[in-house]
Amino acid sequence: MFNRQFHSRRLAMMQHDDGGFSRGFDGFEKMFAAARGNERFFKKGNLQFIILNLLLEEPKHGYQIIKDLEAKFKGFYSASPGSVYPILQMLEDREFVLISKDGKKKVYTITDEGKQFLEENGSNDEFTKRMEQFQNIDMGKMKESRSELQELFKSFMLAGKISMQDEKKYEQFQQLIKETKEKLQQFREEK
Repeated sequence: MFNRQFHSRRLAMMQHDDGGFSRGFDGFEKMFAAARGNERFFKKGNLQFIILNLLLEEPKHGYQIIKDLEAKFKGFYSASPGSVYPILQMLEDREFVLISKDGKKKVYTITDEGKQFLEENGSNDEFTKRMEQFQNIDMGKMKESRSELQELFKSFMLAGKISMQDEKKYEQFQQLIKETKEKLQQFREEK
């Protein structure tokens, strides 16, 4: 019975989003978000600051904003149109951006009210620290780490499956998990 439950859980994990590993850095970020205890990359309202700061550089159309966000976060975060366009609409409603037309595209330009809003509210320390994390990320190391974590995850899953066959191996596997958690906790505390 225990072995059947483990197998069912394992299959469910593999079928449900592959633990976040199969979708590039979006999955990688979701894995870290889950570890932090939240699923959102940005807290509510923070994306408006990024968009307004992008518009400080120059007027942009929505698709360019989406692409610039992806570039700013080095592919680690990719905004969907469903998250960007409602914010642009809200910024227009609050008169923080103006819209002009360039052919069929809407071009967004920050207004004086938008600039003032940024000056008064743009120094959110927690958010600023989070943004600074992306300034010096070595994407080569990030990709290498991602590959290593995928292999480690597969090894843990295989070892877990094997440990279900024998009580002594199961106890050894549980000890490995405990030791790994402790080492990871020490690593986090050394920051």
